[in-house]
Amino acid sequence: MRRDEFLRLSAGIVSGLGIPGMFSGRTQAAQPAAGTSVVLNDSYLVKGITGMARAEGWFNAHWGACVLAGYYLCRDNQLDESTTVGIKNQLDIVIKQRPAQFAPLPDEPVNEELIEEIPRALIPALEGGLRAHGHAVIFASLSVKALRDVPQLAQPAIVKRLCGLSGQIAKGQPQPPVNGEAYADTSAMIEATFDSLVRFQGLLGRPAVLRPNFTHMTTHTEALMNLDLMGYAELARAGHSGLRTHISAPVPSFDAASVATPDRVTLEEVMSQEFWNETGNQDRWRRPQKLVDNPNGDWIAEGHLFKLLYSYHRLIARVEDQEKIKLCSKILLERYWNPAVQGG
Repeated sequence: MRRDEFLRLSAGIVSGLGIPGMFSGRTQAAQPAAGTSVVLNDSYLVKGITGMARAEGWFNAHWGACVLAGYYLCRDNQLDESTTVGIKNQLDIVIKQRPAQFAPLPDEPVNEELIEEIPRALIPALEGGLRAHGHAVIFASLSVKALRDVPQLAQPAIVKRLCGLSGQIAKGQPQPPVNGEAYADTSAMIEATFDSLVRFQGLLGRPAVLRPNFTHMTTHTEALMNLDLMGYAELARAGHSGLRTHISAPVPSFDAASVATPDRVTLEEVMSQEFWNETGNQDRWRRPQKLVDNPNGDWIAEGHLFKLLYSYHRLIARVEDQEKIKLCSKILLERYWNPAVQGG
């Protein structure tokens, strides 16, 4: 099936960087990495796709998706060498700790046309509202992008397994749309997400207040943007109503008179060698998530940090308001910076 035919089909069915110094001036779009001798090779794309395809249940696909996102985060942004090494080291730990999930699958004949099966399989997961925090969109968008870069993995068993992730999520009960309208365009969708995040400014410095899922609001937005950029405009628009529901989460109640701790975190600080190499961070990421003493834990290592930063770098290139970017960076990254923050 040609892409134009696919788009007509999907429409019919569904209708029935934190770069050092980046805040010293105008934020620039992500640029190809330069001036560093550390480059992640395509083996990380191979591992990432394999890790997603071997997932036992859709949630386990986080581990493969995080490797893909970490690869693109390093490839597409001007990170200094030490930061790139810090990110690479964490990706290597993810892969090493799950050898069975990242073990190669038996080779099969390559057929690049099979890649189109993945967005087609996404359609049922979009129908009726929001499911699983947008993970069907997130996984499908990222895996199609990666398969285009390493088409030698466009093999029947791999593609079938990747399609199965959307199939599993599609079986879930959707959260009904709050507004079924599509955004005017991708730029309007991105602005809506950032405007929504700004509503939560009052939570900064109040870690005891449980946050909505800011991370997946962001990665969901980028995934729809990426579908549009890859040529699946109508499919992306079909996901707008689910995103509207996602980003419309209410602001939790809190005592505005309570004293808030300083909101110190910035994107620049997270995208630094100190953050990635800090032993306290690494210790928390290796230990299981426990609300009592480690509310973030391996939730971050599961790939949320990699996917958030990859997605956020791509989105801020489309946002003009620099003060809004700074504020949203604090809101998004507080959980990753402050281990006492729950949710987000």
